[in-house]
Amino acid sequence: MQWNFNLSVYLRVYNVFKDIFGFTMTQVIWQDSYSIGIDTIDTQHKQLFDIMNKIYVASEDDSDIAVIMPLFDQLQDYTKYHFDEEEQFFTTLSQSNIEQHKSEHQFFIDELEKIKQQSLRIGTISLELLYFLNDWLVNHIQAEDPKYIVQDNLAQ
Repeated sequence: MQWNFNLSVYLRVYNVFKDIFGFTMTQVIWQDSYSIGIDTIDTQHKQLFDIMNKIYVASEDDSDIAVIMPLFDQLQDYTKYHFDEEEQFFTTLSQSNIEQHKSEHQFFIDELEKIKQQSLRIGTISLELLYFLNDWLVNHIQAEDPKYIVQDNLAQ
């Protein structure tokens, strides 16, 4: 699947749903259903959630951008680390569509940079953008990561 994503369209859709259904962003709480069954990767996913939740709390507390940006930098750095680790691991399990998986990871990294630059311009990070990050990561973990796990090859 080729990602053809428009963040402004995503945010408009988010706002429509928010207005209609009244939902708001909350912290992402790890659920067993998010597990892909590989301890190292699951632990890294939990760490990503933890960092995003710290950003969310700082945003909710109306923290200064000087407080939020180091957390955002941590999220960027850890995301790159995790994606590299995951790609190396998944490549050992399956060669099929690994390039597509890498391009999905690159898309997320690119969006993180766009969100960072926008946040620096406006002096804050919007909760809608945090919702996008959380939504993308949860969907990626549940829908995309399991495609690369070949049960016969796992020996934990």
